[in-house]
Amino acid sequence: MRHDPRIVAGLLAAAATVVVMLPMRGLFETSPWLVPSVLGVVVVAASGMVLRALTQRAGLIILGQALVGAGYLLVTQLGETTRLLVLPTPRTITTLAAHLEQAQDTITTYAAPAPATPGIVVALVIIVVVVALAVDLSSVTAATPAVAGLPLLSLFLVSAANSAGSLHGLWFVVAAALWLAMVAHQSDTDLRGWATSIPLMAEGDGDEVASRSHRWQAARVGAFAVVVAVAVATFVPHLPTRYVLDGLGRGGGGAGGAAGLRLSTELDLRRSLESPSQTPVLRYTTDDPTPGPLRVAVVEDFDGGMGRMRSRAQEPQEGFTPTDPVATVPDSIGRDLRTIVVEDNGIAAPQLPLPWLTRSADLGGIPWSLGADGTAQVQRTPGTYSASFVELDPQDEDFTPRDSLDPDTVVDAAAYRDAYLSLDSGSVVEVSRVAESLAGIDATPIEVAQAIQKYLRGPDFTYNLELPERPEGRDPIVHFLQTKVGYCQQFAATMTLLARARGIPARVAVGFLPGSSTNGRDRIVRASDAHTWPELYFEGVGWTRFEPTPGQRAASVPGYSIDVDDATSTDTTSSTSEPTSSSSTSTSPTDETAVADPAATADTGTPRWVWWLLGLAGLLAVLAILPLTGWLARRRERRTARDSAERVEREWRELVTQLDDLGVRTPVGATPRQAGRWIGHRMHLEEPLQEQLDHVVATLERARYAAPGQDLPDVSHEVDALVGRVRSSRQRSAQLRSILWPRDGVDVWRSWGRAVLDRLPGRK
Repeated sequence: MRHDPRIVAGLLAAAATVVVMLPMRGLFETSPWLVPSVLGVVVVAASGMVLRALTQRAGLIILGQALVGAGYLLVTQLGETTRLLVLPTPRTITTLAAHLEQAQDTITTYAAPAPATPGIVVALVIIVVVVALAVDLSSVTAATPAVAGLPLLSLFLVSAANSAGSLHGLWFVVAAALWLAMVAHQSDTDLRGWATSIPLMAEGDGDEVASRSHRWQAARVGAFAVVVAVAVATFVPHLPTRYVLDGLGRGGGGAGGAAGLRLSTELDLRRSLESPSQTPVLRYTTDDPTPGPLRVAVVEDFDGGMGRMRSRAQEPQEGFTPTDPVATVPDSIGRDLRTIVVEDNGIAAPQLPLPWLTRSADLGGIPWSLGADGTAQVQRTPGTYSASFVELDPQDEDFTPRDSLDPDTVVDAAAYRDAYLSLDSGSVVEVSRVAESLAGIDATPIEVAQAIQKYLRGPDFTYNLELPERPEGRDPIVHFLQTKVGYCQQFAATMTLLARARGIPARVAVGFLPGSSTNGRDRIVRASDAHTWPELYFEGVGWTRFEPTPGQRAASVPGYSIDVDDATSTDTTSSTSEPTSSSSTSTSPTDETAVADPAATADTGTPRWVWWLLGLAGLLAVLAILPLTGWLARRRERRTARDSAERVEREWRELVTQLDDLGVRTPVGATPRQAGRWIGHRMHLEEPLQEQLDHVVATLERARYAAPGQDLPDVSHEVDALVGRVRSSRQRSAQLRSILWPRDGVDVWRSWGRAVLDRLPGRK
């Protein structure tokens, strides 16, 4: 008797659900939802197997699995609000509603990876259990695994559409392979129900030949489909994405194609702005020998480690003419008029990258506008455009304290709005303490700013995209000041808040590094060049750029931002050197800091390879359950035989069972001699093995027909040799199936399951 194909179908459905669920780990900072979700899938699969063994009525199976799934959710997620663990109360409904509302707020507020709040945990476990139910019911109960691809695809797209970067292709390959295995298994089961057209073979053997050919053809078609899908996804340009919910999908710094890249509308200090994609998003030329970064948006206010990007530009207008950006800047400050010509723009509207202090732009008639904060908006994406801008060169003497300013100096009152001076409530104490320690009370604003930048670019701070683990509840800025490990968002936001703590208006600018160049004029900006930096306001000069981020992932350091006493330091070299980017090959004096191991400043926990080894060991242990059970069962059968005749009978049954596992089924009702002849003819045994088979058959006949009490030889060695010979001649898939799914092991577990069911109340 062969194993129930519905058990295999249920296991495949559960495995597929778990695989499409796992990529969601990248959407959240931690994964407290993972274990209860996996257990939920196991509960759904196990309940389906038990119910299908008890009844064939689909309605009862569906109802039973739904009740089991609901009970699991009540016990594990809402148990404190229920009675007797499984009976919901009015408090259960209100608690569930509160959790779901919190989950919605989280996914619409944070960019991935978002915090795994209790609401997120409850919502994800519910989603996974519902998907597991849908997959199991459609694939196993309804025997339509093709339909099961819809809930699997829906769950997979949650990760694919909302991840900070692109998913690894293996996730798709494994998920697609499991779905194809589900379809192939059901097709194979259906095929076995058809009458075979191959005559003159033992019962079932024609089915085996036909189904083997069918599986081989299906495997080739499925493999071809997976290869084509991966190839198309690799070489076809990425289309603009659309998300079910705004929030996690807003982390637009992904590896999208050049036609649709848009920076996120949220600056999340727990998530890197950078994209691993090397896709070019901008190609331009400029006459500026040391160009600065290109601005897209600014961040003014911070709350709990979140900063909302915005542009103060008005609605795009046709024929828009900006005001002179340096009209209020004293003529004594040196300036140069520069131009930039963008030849290939891949930044999606309404964002438009432009240099600071843009005077004019030619967008080919596309409506646009430029705000007082220097950020632009466009009605639609221009493929090419040009702009002229002013490059200021202020000197130390231009940063005059307020009491020494010329009476005619124009002060921008908007710079002193609360948005440019407010502090984050979660970090105000720590930020104020650090700010006061960096410069004396008599220091001028520029001296304070220089001290802050010097502090953040010092050897104590490390640039690294892998942040130390942050304890729950700790403010991201406080965590950064304590661990001193971060990337451009942390450096820029921290300098902004430190400057505000000393009364200097400050904001964070968001955009792109100037990109890489081979000839000093033509430049390429890539998605990985996304960057943030602080801008501080000084009366008499205006808004000025600083660069606190150390290492290669930074723009050039302006000369005015360095204390004259540090003119011979390594920062002076940085201030005059070519700005670097992720695509540049030049080195920086601070490279050693940029690649320092964050483990020196914070405990990163158990190494990832340890978890991989534990997971691999667990997988091997699970795979070894049935083979080990079968081996122990065979050993026990031989050892517990009452006499040699019973031992030989069991050895013969072991031979027949293991050959059946390999797809070689002896004719039903055949005598031992007929079965032996059929096996020898079917497998084309060599003479030594044929002699061993004849010896086994002869010994079995003696055990059955000779006088009782005879001492019969042990034929276990012959049985093992015959099984080994047959196994070596079978396809690898049949070999693997016979090892991992032996009928001896399955029968043991089935007998245990039946024994448990027989003891249930109401069972006879």
